[in-house]
Amino acid sequence: MDPGFIQTRKEEYIGILKELIRQKTVNPPGDEYLAAAIVQKRLSQLHVPFTTHEKEKGRTNTIARIGTKTDSNKAVLFSAHLDVVPAGEGWDTDPFEPTIKPEQPNIMYGRGTIDNKGQATAILLIAEYLKSIEPQLKNQFIFVWAADEEHGSKQGIKYLFEQKLLDADLAIVPDVSGALELIDVAEKGVLDMVVTSHGKQAHGSRPQLGINAIGNMSRFICAIEKHVLAHSPHRFLSAPTMNVGTISGGSAANTVPARCEMVINIRTLPGMTSEAIVEELSSLSQGLGKFDFDVKYHIPPTEVDPDNVLVKTIQEVGKRHGLDVKLHGLTGATDTKTFNLNGIPAIGYDFADIDLAHNANEYVNLDNLFRYVELMSEVCLELDRKI
Repeated sequence: MDPGFIQTRKEEYIGILKELIRQKTVNPPGDEYLAAAIVQKRLSQLHVPFTTHEKEKGRTNTIARIGTKTDSNKAVLFSAHLDVVPAGEGWDTDPFEPTIKPEQPNIMYGRGTIDNKGQATAILLIAEYLKSIEPQLKNQFIFVWAADEEHGSKQGIKYLFEQKLLDADLAIVPDVSGALELIDVAEKGVLDMVVTSHGKQAHGSRPQLGINAIGNMSRFICAIEKHVLAHSPHRFLSAPTMNVGTISGGSAANTVPARCEMVINIRTLPGMTSEAIVEELSSLSQGLGKFDFDVKYHIPPTEVDPDNVLVKTIQEVGKRHGLDVKLHGLTGATDTKTFNLNGIPAIGYDFADIDLAHNANEYVNLDNLFRYVELMSEVCLELDRKI
């Protein structure tokens, strides 16, 4: 692509990103319509057709399409989200007033700069480039600016799938960090397990007459902290983990507690099942008291073929740009997982520096943002030729 295309639009898109940051789309409640209006205004200026979809009023999803989909061609999709997490404490600047310091002219601070409004801006510029060459495109390119990623995507990507509005062949989700050097090809599963310890109530002055459910639970916690769940090693994912997220029990300080409940957040690998995990933890609890195990929430792990055309094309184009792009897996879950679970091979790839999301003083490297636009525009051209 002509480098001048991006260079002549940098200031305009920095301005668009600033406006997106100023919109307080903190989830909850979301209010993504505030940021969606900015995206839609630009799409209208570019004469890019788009549709809007809301499960609930104000939780706006925007879908734009460039090129025509036929029975004989393919569709490639980009997806970013417009909601952000609360600002929290510890900021040196106003998190909703984008700040570029004179001594750091390529850095913009603000909530959402890299999770995920910087990426939302980047794919908007990619869309503008593809629109400018639309007559020569053989395939279709779809762009999604989604709601509700920070709270499970029930108002966003999952809703769009429920409504059968997403029909791509490949997807790129720029929401994983890695500073242009890492492609997410696998994500751990998420399983929340409710564990209930059953004891026997008694007067606090005669604990020997009761069975302390909290005491038994504490011993079980010590056991799981030393335990690694059975699994097969994975090329891109670390071992499964267990985290005690919440715990509650007892009715009064002077009563032996008859019940204690906790929720364990478990991150799983391919090949692990909820049934096997329940059986394994039940076995681990033997001799520690009476326990019940109930799966509260489960979303399986996902992975894509590391040799697929999307991965290989990003690596090839990255190499031309002086990047050694490597493959890795995520311990967390992004919308990439939802695409894969719905039959659309998806990878995560973006330009954000590692470990900035959800932190105070979140920032985006603007040079990397525009470098990503150039690189992924070239990826689109390569894919248009290959697929």
